[in-house]
Amino acid sequence: MNLKKFAIRGIVILAICVALCMFFSGTVRTITTPKVRLTVAKRGKLEERVELACKPAFPEVEEIGFDLDDDASLTIVKVNTREGYTVQEGDVLVEAKVANYDQLRKTAQESYDSASEALMNLENKSRGIRVNRRDQAYADAYFALRDARRAAVSLELSMEAQLSREGLERTETGYPEGASDALIDMIDAWREADAERAAAQTAMDAASRYTVPDDVWSYITEQREQNEKKEEAEDELRRLVALDDQAKAIVAPHAGYVATVEVKEGDVYDGSHPMLTITKEDTLPTLRADTSELERTVSENMTATLNPDSYDAVETKVIATGTDDEGKKYADIEMTEQLIKARGSVYSMTQEDTTMTLIYRAREATSLLPTSAVRGSGDDRYVYVTEQNTAAFGGDTLKVHKMDVTVAGEYGGTTSIKEDISYYTIAYGEDRAISDGDTVMEYLK
Repeated sequence: MNLKKFAIRGIVILAICVALCMFFSGTVRTITTPKVRLTVAKRGKLEERVELACKPAFPEVEEIGFDLDDDASLTIVKVNTREGYTVQEGDVLVEAKVANYDQLRKTAQESYDSASEALMNLENKSRGIRVNRRDQAYADAYFALRDARRAAVSLELSMEAQLSREGLERTETGYPEGASDALIDMIDAWREADAERAAAQTAMDAASRYTVPDDVWSYITEQREQNEKKEEAEDELRRLVALDDQAKAIVAPHAGYVATVEVKEGDVYDGSHPMLTITKEDTLPTLRADTSELERTVSENMTATLNPDSYDAVETKVIATGTDDEGKKYADIEMTEQLIKARGSVYSMTQEDTTMTLIYRAREATSLLPTSAVRGSGDDRYVYVTEQNTAAFGGDTLKVHKMDVTVAGEYGGTTSIKEDISYYTIAYGEDRAISDGDTVMEYLK
């Protein structure tokens, strides 16, 4: 009986020893075996994203200015708009006034009054002078010839200057070969004026057979001179008043967006340049990005997205590429009403860059892995694939084997592999160095 108890006790002790050995051997193996993460390659097309900082650009604009004579100018009183502002037809963009308006009007009024007074004095001192029909006919012919000669000479000088600029010579009939449209118009104007001068000369030749008495001629010429001064002063007054009235409200000819503002309050404007520019009717600005430093090629019709990973993403496209005046490459992205609404306004875009995202997608599907799972550099790239084996006394072991791969591209933590390795389990993220053939363990989650 004692022997039986002793045998049972021995068996129990042996079982405990075996269990302890198995436990400690597993613990040692766990401690000494590298731990890895496991992943499986996905089949898909690698996407590469490029973010572009954009500002509004205005490729199609029209100038808004103010026509002024050479001796006239305006003083800018107020500018009611800024670059990027939306304007509607009839909106007052700039308020101005004729520079020195009060003094100019005073001078013109004084000239008018002086001529009027001179005419009154002339009539008072010439009450005994009578101008008959022949006297008046001679005077009309004389002054008509004088004015016709002046007009013809002025037009002839302009025509000759244009002929010289174009390296051409005048022809008796027709036009010089290669003449520009501007030169043709000048030739036509001069020929018409020269014909009027010839007709006026004929009329003068007929009238000159009659001699006008000296006192009558003096009266006629002085009266005409004062009338001309009076008319010139009156015309100047009308011009000044109309000009000042128009300058008070320089308006938008149609709806659009302000591209540039080239005047400010207090400026003296002479009409030699536009006051501002706005987009042409029914056109929108674009979003322009500097692509000079971009390694990727940007081409027309590429998709560009605002907030691509957001529920309120706005999609548009590249509509033009080119090189600006400074030699920098650029891409113009179509600005839509939806994009403007998402950013608030065109004006807000002028104050802060708008980031648009271009997405490059590979043409073919490849195996996609986390970049950290692909090892090596240059053309020598590889992964560790796993092989699972069952041990003789139970329990599975996991071994890694090196497999060479061909990298097609990398972006944003993802690497594209040309080979189809989607049916392999890949080991990566090990807690210590591993080599081909090593036994590893998966990290416990």
